[in-house]
Amino acid sequence: MRIRVSTGLAVVLLILVGAGAFWAGRVTGAGPRPAADQGYDAGHADGLREGRAEQATVNLPTTDKAIFESGYAAGATDVFAGYDGGWDHNAPYVIVLAPGGPGATYRIESRTRLEPGVDYYLCPDGHELCRRPR
Repeated sequence: MRIRVSTGLAVVLLILVGAGAFWAGRVTGAGPRPAADQGYDAGHADGLREGRAEQATVNLPTTDKAIFESGYAAGATDVFAGYDGGWDHNAPYVIVLAPGGPGATYRIESRTRLEPGVDYYLCPDGHELCRRPR
């Protein structure tokens, strides 16, 4: 059974076009997230919060639901206990977690805001964050 030269060239050309399209997509990257996706993420987070509140309070009176919602919001703030101020929005941080206190799995032990022009690495002791200028 012989394959025609034109068929073979067509197959090779199809493979090359497919590979080129694949690599063009990889090189261009995803870029920053569109505002619509950020809105989706915010709506998703709100939906999770409301869903958990509904699930936890399904058979409770309205006043108890309000108390639960208040506690949920307080818990979201308490996660930053000891660091509830001075956070920069949209800035990267390295956060070290430690075992939490009663009723909490974790607490923030320390935080370090990442700065441009600085290399960060794990210190030789394996527990500290070291840095050096680039």
